[in-house]
Amino acid sequence: MHFLSHYYVELPQNTPLFVAGLGIPDLATGFSRTYNSLIKNSVLTGDEELEQIQKGILCHFEADKRFHNSQPFMQHVTLVTESLVNEGLDRKRLRLSVLAHIAVELMIDRQILLQHENVCTDFYDSIDRADEKVLNTYLSRFLTAGELRIFLTKFQFFKQRRFVFLFRELENIVFGLNRVYSNVAKTEMTNEEKAGFLSVLNNIDGQMRYSWKEILKA
Repeated sequence: MHFLSHYYVELPQNTPLFVAGLGIPDLATGFSRTYNSLIKNSVLTGDEELEQIQKGILCHFEADKRFHNSQPFMQHVTLVTESLVNEGLDRKRLRLSVLAHIAVELMIDRQILLQHENVCTDFYDSIDRADEKVLNTYLSRFLTAGELRIFLTKFQFFKQRRFVFLFRELENIVFGLNRVYSNVAKTEMTNEEKAGFLSVLNNIDGQMRYSWKEILKA
């Protein structure tokens, strides 16, 4: 799941620190390792604010586990992968199964934005209200000083940029997919490859308009 989907499925739970906790695993580099080794089995007692952050983190991983193993999600990933291959894109070079996985997640966030823009607004408003001193206190238990500095920088940028609103335009989703690809492959997609992705996303956009709730409910 992507940021907005995590928020949507947990509603009406939307306290600022809980919402910040939902986003931490996708903003803190390598956080799955930290979660599995330190947070997963840790117990916090006596501090409601810290517990809200941890609850958000736990809900993030629990939702991802259900979501990524659901038949509707896997079927959509297969559909997008096959559509990209049929568009003439190189499955191995472009890591299409990985990018298709991410594309489906981003396309669900796009549908939430298009159909319920207030949800996106409320999501960012909640994030803005999260007390960074409390986040610092919580994360300093599990991250090194360097990791914490990097997270707080990303957190500030995430709040200021509000990039999920950019998903109104499919070109911006292709831009995001290219960023993911270039970070891994150390090279960017060609203009022709980006055009192929845009064509496929345009074709599946209508279907996602009606199927995104089914995917999230699975």
